Amino acid sequence: MFSTRAESLLHRQWGADLIGMTAMPEAKLARQAQMCYAMIALVSDYDCWKEHPKGLDKHDLLREILGNLSQATANAIELVAAILRGREPLIDEECSCRKCLELAVWTDPKSIHFIKKKKLAVLFT
Repeated sequence: MFSTRAESLLHRQWGADLIGMTAMPEAKLARQAQMCYAMIALVSDYDCWKEHPKGLDKHDLLREILGNLSQATANAIELVAAILRGREPLIDEECSCRKCLELAVWTDPKSIHFIKKKKLAVLFT
């Protein structure tokens, strides 16, 4: 969903250069899975501060977005391939992301019923 021109102008008036969709659900899920997470964001529209060339319609905008997405996907695949060619381990057990749930449960594990503890096993490993 794109912002309206009025919303974009208001954000511009506030001094913002970008209006972004949140990646909070993905970041929270990665955190809960104790995974490292990085986001790749693409600019999709310059609606309030860069005029579109005359004669372009929403289909042209979608073609531009799909082109950018295709290029970003190709770049991400090349990045993954380069990482796999490297000698560095893919997982660093010392990374803070891998330990972010250490303090998730403060209750003494001996006080938690074994059935509940089994359901929450990911928090106790």
